[in-house]
Amino acid sequence: MYRKIENLLRKLYEKLELFYPDDVKIDDKKYLEKSGFINLLNNQQGNVTFLIDVKYLRVVQVRGSVLKYTGYSPAEFGDNILLKFMSMFVPEQMSFMSDFVTWILSTEKNVPIEYKSRQSISAWGMRLLHKDGRSMRCYINIIPIEFNDQNNPTLIMMSFQEVSHLVKGDYYCMRGIFGEDDKKVFVYYSNEDRTVETEIISEREREVLQYISQGLDTKQIAGEMKISNNTVDNHRRNMLARTGTRDTTALIQLCRMLGIN
Repeated sequence: MYRKIENLLRKLYEKLELFYPDDVKIDDKKYLEKSGFINLLNNQQGNVTFLIDVKYLRVVQVRGSVLKYTGYSPAEFGDNILLKFMSMFVPEQMSFMSDFVTWILSTEKNVPIEYKSRQSISAWGMRLLHKDGRSMRCYINIIPIEFNDQNNPTLIMMSFQEVSHLVKGDYYCMRGIFGEDDKKVFVYYSNEDRTVETEIISEREREVLQYISQGLDTKQIAGEMKISNNTVDNHRRNMLARTGTRDTTALIQLCRMLGIN
């Protein structure tokens, strides 16, 4: 198993070398010495947070209890934290981290440089195995901290948390959002193996979701929006199916995590 993951990492290093041809010197100590940055690390919504040097996939810092959320002690993770983390994915998703980074790299190529300085990358629905053998669904959020001259991230903060109570199904989604006001959004659906340049929740669906979060039922929402009950229910079903969430409560929580209000 580790041999397969090592091969995936080797190919990934080769891709990163093409994407980051210049030698990148990351002064991670300047971040670790800032109290404000440490607070940001500690306050991330993820239960475990990694500070990662992108070009070399080097884990600079880990915050949160790895043992509590994975069952493995820091000693069991060893020096190659990323290798151990990748080994936790179920066999059919073992290549996820490699695919995730590859998707981010290819997406970055399609984004104008002026959009890259403000970005956030998320993925959810992936399945990992806890040390005790139980399957966990996870959510990953990436926030770039430092960029090179092309506005490609060189240092990132990656937070991880379990979302088994929110997500179901056999597929996962990846979402990248770039820019501030005039945003560009890319979403990948593993069950369809395709990326679309469209937000995962449409404006009309977001309106329905806002009413749901306010406690309105189908009939009340239909009255407010002047649409039929069936249309409201269709919007609800489509949002649940597209996000892989268990119910509307889970849908609302996931959307909040994604910054979709």
